[in-house]
Amino acid sequence: MFRERTFVSIVFLIVFVAGISSVITFGLIMLYNPDYLGYYGSSKVAVVGECFIESCYDEKTAMELFKGGKVDAVLIVTDLNGIKYVDILVPDDEIKAAQVLSYVKKLLTEYEEKLRDAYGVPNLDVRVFSGGREKDLPSGSSTVFKFIYLILIPLLSITTAVVAAGMTIDSICEEIQSGSLEVLLSTPLSPFKISMAKVASPMLFSSTVTALWLLLLAANRVDIANPLLTFALSVFIAAFFVALGYIMAAKFRDRERAQLLFSILAAGSLPLMVTKYASPAVMVGRAAAGAEIEPAVAAAFSVLAFLLLAVSPLLVKIK
Repeated sequence: MFRERTFVSIVFLIVFVAGISSVITFGLIMLYNPDYLGYYGSSKVAVVGECFIESCYDEKTAMELFKGGKVDAVLIVTDLNGIKYVDILVPDDEIKAAQVLSYVKKLLTEYEEKLRDAYGVPNLDVRVFSGGREKDLPSGSSTVFKFIYLILIPLLSITTAVVAAGMTIDSICEEIQSGSLEVLLSTPLSPFKISMAKVASPMLFSSTVTALWLLLLAANRVDIANPLLTFALSVFIAAFFVALGYIMAAKFRDRERAQLLFSILAAGSLPLMVTKYASPAVMVGRAAAGAEIEPAVAAAFSVLAFLLLAVSPLLVKIK
């Protein structure tokens, strides 16, 4: 009963995250990039060298204030052959550093404008056109894009696949350990058909959940440029993990050992799934964003995943 509640909780979490994706995105952006909506906050900054704000100190005093927590950042401005260099010291805390850097960005932008006026360098008006129409690109849009298409969507895809594989292992091992598999094997159904049914159910589950979180993302105004390709690639990933789960369960016939070995293999394969340009999970995000993917790599992985799923009952038979 505990395992069933665990799977239901994970599925609920997947649906919940997809359902409030816009809220999560907005919250994380405001946390790490508060200037997205023009809010820069306020931090205490000490400047060493050329002074362009009121809080100017020598380097020793500035470092003492920084170590004592009396200032949040130190800017060291140096001039080499007429070129201004700025070294920035920020706190080790990641969230605090992100908030401080947002404020420092505002200060440096104002300093840049001041230098442009002093040296007579005009500001460049950057305008972006697509399809003959000018596009308005708000500040921080790249952060939104990266979070949704490089983190959120690949994570939803991988999580769905791992849950489906876990269901496969539990379904097979439970019937083996309870003895109900012997009853199934005594029926006219062949072991191959029984095995295919065991992998078909998790695949149906993963397909349904994938379609659901894609719909919820779309409802949250997340643009899915190629929904069918995104769906297909996500299902291919699920097929790969379900096949691994089936092999582990049928081979070891024990839930704990099968889950342990599957977890090791899944953890080992995750870097290959999410870190490379042509990684399967990365391709899911790229397809959703409308970016180009490697068709040869996508086709090869798709064939490999479904071939492994189809032959896994032949490689390891349920006994």
